[in-house]
Amino acid sequence: MNRRRILVAMVSVSLLVLLALFLPSPHQAPPPRLAPPPGPVPLPQPPAADRLLPPSPLAAEAAATPVAQALALQDVDPHKAFGSKNAPVVMEEFSDYQCPACKTLYTTTNRLLMDNYVTTGKVYLLHRDFPLAMHAYSRVAARYARAAAEISKVEPVEQALFQNQEKWEQTGDVDGTVAAVLTPSEMNKVRALVKGGTLDALIDKDFALGQTYRVSQTPTTIFHCKGQTYPYAGVMTYDTMKQFLEQLLSQK
Repeated sequence: MNRRRILVAMVSVSLLVLLALFLPSPHQAPPPRLAPPPGPVPLPQPPAADRLLPPSPLAAEAAATPVAQALALQDVDPHKAFGSKNAPVVMEEFSDYQCPACKTLYTTTNRLLMDNYVTTGKVYLLHRDFPLAMHAYSRVAARYARAAAEISKVEPVEQALFQNQEKWEQTGDVDGTVAAVLTPSEMNKVRALVKGGTLDALIDKDFALGQTYRVSQTPTTIFHCKGQTYPYAGVMTYDTMKQFLEQLLSQK
């Protein structure tokens, strides 16, 4: 009888030892979880053929879309075109005067572009109006800039609109912004053109042309060279633009 009790006790102790070895303690810390890698998780990219615009002009070079030169240069307003028509590279800039990114492009990249490529006959630069619906006064500003272009005063007016963008977009005083850089006589001509109602049709032509390029944001720049077109959406730094233009100009 004693032996049986001793045997049962030994078996019980053995079972308790096994349970202690294989079952986790209630005070034991849970195993660590795998943490996600630091930083934002990249979104999946659609196939290249489905992207609206190439992410950079250098990548766009490999996926250029042939465009007839006549189509690319339709409805050119000579008052808003800069440089030589015979330049080897044509650039169309679709812009919105109330767009902060357009202001950045104008005040940084475009000034160097004008000095080093447009005035030297390497680039023919065309301004295209693309007023976005989200901006309350962008079309008004486009009208005044168009009117100023008609009297050969587009450069000071564009500069005034972009440099004072934060002011007139709050008040809507596009007229006062433009009047500050023109003479009373010039301003009377601009106001007459704005009230004449003929400028919206020109703005709409630019907008429609942008839609054929599938422009969806401003600024968007369309490069043309040797029968091919290279679209670029967003602000391009001057260094990037210079690198790409030199590539285009070196093509044979």
